Amino acid sequence: MADAITPASDCDLIRARDLSKVYAMDGVRIPVLDGLSLSVGKGESVAVVGASGIGKSTLLHILGALDRPDAGELYYGGEEVFRLSDDKLADFRNRSVGFVFQFHHLLPEFTALENTAIPLMIGGKDRKAALQKSGEMLSRVGLANRLSHRVGELSGGEQQRVALARALVCGPAVLLADEPTGNLDVKTGEKIHELLCRLNQETGMTMVVVTHNLSLAAMMGRKVTLSEGRIQEFA
Repeated sequence: MADAITPASDCDLIRARDLSKVYAMDGVRIPVLDGLSLSVGKGESVAVVGASGIGKSTLLHILGALDRPDAGELYYGGEEVFRLSDDKLADFRNRSVGFVFQFHHLLPEFTALENTAIPLMIGGKDRKAALQKSGEMLSRVGLANRLSHRVGELSGGEQQRVALARALVCGPAVLLADEPTGNLDVKTGEKIHELLCRLNQETGMTMVVVTHNLSLAAMMGRKVTLSEGRIQEFA
């Protein structure tokens, strides 16, 4: 199994170049990304903001290699990821990128510990070692006393913390978050914001967050806006 991609020290960790994506609806072509370029440095935290339906989630899915652009290139540490085979691309996603979405997508029949361990077991780690490492990660996000609770026994904020632990348990170089607090109340959302920033600072993990929440965007090291299919830097 291939190792996770290691970034070269003399280049950006993520470099998207001239990305284009067009969707067809009822025979009408709808351009979403139009020659978009974006670079993100190692350890940087970046907020992507913009109007609803403008293509922010599409961009994040392409940055995480969940979707392919119609044109353009995506480099991680100098390697063009869409040249990888499907198997190697899946391995890259599992080892190098963590995903957090607005809805936690946890499996309700499993405990917090089991949900967190899933990416490790998919990556080939034995169950005992996967559960041990998952317990350590859940403790790091403040859920040491909730390991054996099933999803329905957790609050919304706790569920999102489990989703965050699951995203981080493989030690990815990059965390991609799509409206990670959009389904939470203000107070709970603020706690998740603080946790994201603390983890970014403590681990040096690169973070790209798509959000409508200007408070969360302001906590990131850099803010950009997506407009008319391209990235514009904030002044």
